[in-house]
Amino acid sequence: MRADKTHFSGLGKKDRRALVRELARLEREEVARRRRRRRIAWRAGLGVAGVAVLSVGTVTIVSALQPVPALGPLNMASDGILFSGNGKTVTAATTVALESKEAPETNPLDASDGRLHLVAYVDYGSADSATFETTNGSTLLSWVTSGNATLELHPVALDDSVNQNYSTRAANAVACVADASPDSVPAINSALAAAQPTAGASGLTDAQLVALVQKAGENDTSVADCITSGGFGDWVADATGRARASVPNSDVPTLTTAPLVLVNGKAYTGPLDDASAFESFAKSVYAPGAEAPAPTESTAPVG
Repeated sequence: MRADKTHFSGLGKKDRRALVRELARLEREEVARRRRRRRIAWRAGLGVAGVAVLSVGTVTIVSALQPVPALGPLNMASDGILFSGNGKTVTAATTVALESKEAPETNPLDASDGRLHLVAYVDYGSADSATFETTNGSTLLSWVTSGNATLELHPVALDDSVNQNYSTRAANAVACVADASPDSVPAINSALAAAQPTAGASGLTDAQLVALVQKAGENDTSVADCITSGGFGDWVADATGRARASVPNSDVPTLTTAPLVLVNGKAYTGPLDDASAFESFAKSVYAPGAEAPAPTESTAPVG
């Protein structure tokens, strides 16, 4: 069941989030039912051309079974998850889920609103992505918390060929958290970056990913199930493919390496392990000759 904007008319933020989750739950249940019916049909040898269904003595021919589109995670309709702050806390924007192959909804870039608009494409199997996060993540989060910046985080999988699909499995874990508990994503993002240097050539196992997510504070059982089942693996592949084809609101046409960090649409190309260099770049983009937002105290890096 797809959500229409009219469904949200008159609802508060909490009620809108509840409605989004309920619509997605109903849609997933329907997808699961259809998948079960297809498996039964195949096992019975009835093929895809038609299935004879017996119901109260009546034979109904259901022909040409069509694949059911898979759903992406909630709150990632842009292929990323968007965070903003109010001076005290960081909150994720809520969105409906994309169907398989559906075009993402690009968030608008308004560089005139006085805020930095940060976008990060991150591969959790990449040492470079981990280096940037551990060096600059706390600064990014402080800017977002203060309300001086927004951050859109895109988990991608560019390095699967060298880490036995860990890039996909880790990005899937982030998507699982975004779907069930989006405000928990910053802590998971930070934990994954911290774990990368010691994760080994094949990365963390699914069980270790579940343990990492739980240690970072997300204990929803549906998240653990989603991680171990690879619930959003297909979406990760699709989202990565879209980024390889085009990076919206950017002076970089396509994603070729990670991390890709954009500040108001401009790609950072300086050293990943130099916090001063990144802050200088952000200041130059924010307003030439002006100061970048001053960092505030934070506890969980994002980037």
